[in-house]
Amino acid sequence: MKASMYFNYTTRSLLRGGQRSILAVFCVAVGVMAIVSLQLVGQMINGAFTNNIREANGGDIAVTSQTPLKPSDLTFFDNLKNKGTITAYTPTISGSASTSLASASTESFTLESVDPGTFPVVTPPSFKTPTDGTIAGLLKNNQVVVDQNLIDQYNKKVGDTLTVHASTSTGTGAVMLHVKIVGIVKNVGVFAQSNDFMLISHADYQAADPKLPLLYDSVYVSTADKAHTDQAAKAIADRFPIANTVTADQALKNNQAQVDYIKKFLEIAGLLALLIGGVGIVNTMQVLLSRRRVEIAMLKTTGYRRFDLYLLFGLEAGLLGLVGGVVGAGAAIGVSYIVRNLVQQVFPIIIPFSLDPVIIGGGVLIGLVTALIFGLLPIVQAANIRPLNVIRELPGGHRVGSIFLTIGLLLLLSVLFCALAIVILNDVIWGISAVYGAFIFLALLSLVFSLVVLVISVLPVPERFSIGYLALVFAGVAVSALLFHVLPTFGGLLL
Repeated sequence: MKASMYFNYTTRSLLRGGQRSILAVFCVAVGVMAIVSLQLVGQMINGAFTNNIREANGGDIAVTSQTPLKPSDLTFFDNLKNKGTITAYTPTISGSASTSLASASTESFTLESVDPGTFPVVTPPSFKTPTDGTIAGLLKNNQVVVDQNLIDQYNKKVGDTLTVHASTSTGTGAVMLHVKIVGIVKNVGVFAQSNDFMLISHADYQAADPKLPLLYDSVYVSTADKAHTDQAAKAIADRFPIANTVTADQALKNNQAQVDYIKKFLEIAGLLALLIGGVGIVNTMQVLLSRRRVEIAMLKTTGYRRFDLYLLFGLEAGLLGLVGGVVGAGAAIGVSYIVRNLVQQVFPIIIPFSLDPVIIGGGVLIGLVTALIFGLLPIVQAANIRPLNVIRELPGGHRVGSIFLTIGLLLLLSVLFCALAIVILNDVIWGISAVYGAFIFLALLSLVFSLVVLVISVLPVPERFSIGYLALVFAGVAVSALLFHVLPTFGGLLL
């Protein structure tokens, strides 16, 4: 067979398929869109938590304590600095603040008291307004620096004044501050994971209530190299055993473990969407090919072998997957932006928007492979059509051989999709568990709905309303409501 025949026949068949071809493309596109968009969001979260970890940690070492550190405790850090174990340190006080005493928790923000001369010990923050601003130059005379989110939340601007009611995280006291906004910092670097915050100097913070002692809940430390970091971390842990001492390497390891679980969850959710899309591909291609039984019989009678039909129909599935993959990967860019914004609203973190060409290009390949995997069953069934059965209009799918072939193809389909899941998740155990766990769940769900349909089918159809019938209806509603309370998803479907 000429190569042009493959292309011409395939494209003509897909165009003749009309809405069914569009539905198949839609099934692929939705699955690809889901998995690519969630992979992109997972990659963004990974970058937010693991890039520039030293700045996100506040320094090479971050010391936090529920029992506040007194000014006299800072002598220990001065000694470490004099010995050359550390190069710098800065203490901070963090607490919750609002613009009114009765503000709701959703309207509160973080107030952080810092030493303008030493904060931060990492790269200085970038200012949005003024562009040449510095912490040391702005934090004085009851002046504060905020981020853009706080400006938007309270509809303020640089130069505005406001009254702030603040309490420390350690619960040692509360102060009322009359401050003026003089700068807006960007949520990058040391503030990459901060949201809705305000910076004020220690001097102004204490001046609001001179009787309130400065009690620090965090100290951030910088060192010359890893050896000094390990040495300083051990010394700090020995001196303050109840404090939480975290190095940048430890923070990276902790963040990476959390991000890996988040990415796995997002990828598994995308795989489930891809699986559902794959089921749609199977059904759609079965309809497409079953409507061409006479055409397939004619091809076989004119000399086309089964292998030729595999190639023809495989090329159709491949084109559907390719087009669906391109559409889905393109749509995933916009969906990932929406999902990323939703995650930022639910969790108080800043996630930089970024795109990974490898993930987007991989989405097109996933669409192609998915269409071929789930198209395998209808393709083989169509290629096994016997011309004689078509002429006599005999069903060909109820023979024992056809039944075993279908079972074998379903097993092969599950194995191939499992292999695809293993590649996507990059983990054999996760891949097998996700795919076959989903199959078991769908089988149980199908069994439950089959039982529901069976029970409904055996119920008599009442000719008129009766007390017994009404009691049965109310009992069903009560059971559905109880199920909705325990399992909202399934209860909602029954209701």
